[in-house]
Amino acid sequence: MSTVENAARALKSLKDEEWRTLAGLERASSGSGTPDMGRLSRMSRLPLERVRFATDALEKKGLAARRGHGYVLTREGVEVMALKDYVKKDLIFALGAAIAKGKESDVYEALTEEGTAYALKFYKIGRTSFTSVRKKRVREQAEFRSWMTANYDAARREYDALRKLQGLSPAFPRAVAYSRSTVLLEELSGVRLSNRPYLEDPRSAFLSIVESMRTAYLKANLVNADLSEYNVLTDGASVWLIDWPQAVDATHPNHSELLMHDVSAVAAFFKRAYRVGSDPGATFRYVSGATQRLE
Repeated sequence: MSTVENAARALKSLKDEEWRTLAGLERASSGSGTPDMGRLSRMSRLPLERVRFATDALEKKGLAARRGHGYVLTREGVEVMALKDYVKKDLIFALGAAIAKGKESDVYEALTEEGTAYALKFYKIGRTSFTSVRKKRVREQAEFRSWMTANYDAARREYDALRKLQGLSPAFPRAVAYSRSTVLLEELSGVRLSNRPYLEDPRSAFLSIVESMRTAYLKANLVNADLSEYNVLTDGASVWLIDWPQAVDATHPNHSELLMHDVSAVAAFFKRAYRVGSDPGATFRYVSGATQRLE
């Protein structure tokens, strides 16, 4: 069972004192050292005895892990708090099957009470394994803080970038909300270009991606900065540019190099996979606005 599935299963079973203890652990993660029970009691605003009871229950459910004389959040602990946030805001009602799994994120289908489907993205950047912490005796608290910071920041950055892009082109997915290490997105029906799916018109698909890059750069001042066949979806006709946590704006000192990287990666893939030739230099000049027509 994945961490996400474990978090979803635990969602309805948690008591108020367990939720408050999770929140206390989250607040404590921004400080130094592993919080002892006294500090966790203060941060959770619960009597010490109730905190001990709650942490024991959370550990059994995989939502917290013991470290020395204190506890730390597991990945499931972070994810269950995000799920509760969406449910509390009436954004989702149920979690569906996994849509995609990767090195830095997993995406699951999420449904509203009315049956509308969204895609819920769970970030898992970093090498720290929270689920295995119970088996390891030595862990630096900094590893946990850095994991949480990296994933919380990635979710916020992707949400912010997609909000800037919203309405500028159908090629940009709509971001609905974000919470902790997760982003709630509109669900798309395409497959990744890396799978080399059939395209009705490969050159038209390539030009659609180029136009989308140009729109992002000229209208939202954004460069994806990691664009490739792995973060473009297609249904054979339309294309969508996904995965924006690493996006930079036009004030970034390396924005030109990053934009050239995106252009070159897309051009190289289409030449290799679909025999669509292009001049990366001319494409870069068009995307950056230096020319008004693609030569």
